[in-house]
Amino acid sequence: MNDKLTKITLTFPMRYDRPNRNGTVFTKEAIENAFGSSPLAMPILINPDESSIFTYRNEHCIGMTTPTYYFDYDEDNKVCEVTIEGRLFNVGPTIRINEMQDGKITDFDIMSIGIVKKEEHNGQTI
Repeated sequence: MNDKLTKITLTFPMRYDRPNRNGTVFTKEAIENAFGSSPLAMPILINPDESSIFTYRNEHCIGMTTPTYYFDYDEDNKVCEVTIEGRLFNVGPTIRINEMQDGKITDFDIMSIGIVKKEEHNGQTI
């Protein structure tokens, strides 16, 4: 149903000056420098084996970020919310068609929103 890339905004927290759930401690400067020195666009990956370790071998690229990052600091809790904009490929609603007239859908319900990875099949991208 979707014929364009879907625009998204992702916001995720990063603790600084105190340990995160993995016991890692970042500084504010390290967070800003890492995003500031990252490539113009980064892939948005999904890991198919459900592990938390990304190897960059088995992941599927489902989109790309833009080079725009925003930082919002909560000094009391030592959390930086990083906001990234990007685009997702192959995203759209799953629909249930209720009515059609003259080959056109005139009434439908949206059942869910899905992300589909592209695959090659007999030389065609599906």
